[in-house]
Amino acid sequence: MRPWIVWATGLLAYIIAVLDRTTLGVSGLQAADRFAASPSVLSTFVVLQVIVYAAAQVPAGLLLDRFGSRVLIVCGAALMTTGQLVLALSESLPAAIGARAIVGLGDALTFISVLRLVPYWFEPARVPLLAQLTGICGQLGQVLSAVPFLAILTGSGWTPAYMSVAAFGLVVIVLALALIRNTPHGAALTSEPISLHTTLSRIKTVWLRPGTRLGFFTHMGTQFSVTVFALMWGVPYLTVAQGLSETAAGSLL
Repeated sequence: MRPWIVWATGLLAYIIAVLDRTTLGVSGLQAADRFAASPSVLSTFVVLQVIVYAAAQVPAGLLLDRFGSRVLIVCGAALMTTGQLVLALSESLPAAIGARAIVGLGDALTFISVLRLVPYWFEPARVPLLAQLTGICGQLGQVLSAVPFLAILTGSGWTPAYMSVAAFGLVVIVLALALIRNTPHGAALTSEPISLHTTLSRIKTVWLRPGTRLGFFTHMGTQFSVTVFALMWGVPYLTVAQGLSETAAGSLL
C-alpha cells in the first residue's frame, strides 16, 4: 500500500503542476486586460515559461540525483505557488512575466522527480505502465484549468482564481513532506558533485542512442500546435473568433 500512496502523492503534485502550467491558457483575455498587454507581449508569458522549463531539464536532473524526489517536488511546488501568488496579486507586467518564468522553473522540477519514484517503489514489470499513467493522468491538470479554474475566473475574478491555484500548491507541499520518501530503504542519493565534463559526456552518450533522438524529434514535431492552443490561444480563439461561451470553450478544451 505504501508504494501506491507515495506514487499517488507524486501524481497529485504533477497534476497541480500541469494546472499551474495551463492556467494562463484559459485566462489570456483577462491577462491582456489586467496587464494592458498586446497579443505579442502576452505571448512572451508562455514563450519564456517554456524556455525556462526546457533549459532547466538537465540542471533539474542533476539536482534530482543530488537531493532526491521529495526535495525537488516540494521545491517545485513552492516555486509554482510563489509564481501564482505573484500573478494573483500583481498588476505589473514585468512582475507577471517573471512569475511565469518561476512557474516554468517549478514545473521543470516536478515530472522527472515523480517518475524517479516509480522504479524505486515498484517492481520492474510495473515501471513502464506506471510511467505512462503518470504522464497521462497528469493531464487532468489541464481539465482543472479548463473547467473549475475557468469557472472561478469567470465568476469571482482574477485574484480569487489564481489564489485558489496557489492554495493547491500549498496542499501539495504539505502532502509531499508528509508522505513522499525517495526510496523504501535509505536515501539513494549522489553524495559527490558531478563535474561539467562528466555531465556533457553523459548527455552525449544518451543523445547517440537512436531512441533518444526519435523521442526528441517526435515530441518537438508533433506538440507545437497543441501547445499553442492549450497554453495560450485556445480559449480566446473559441470565444472571440468562434463566438462560444467561456463555459463551452472550457469544456471543449
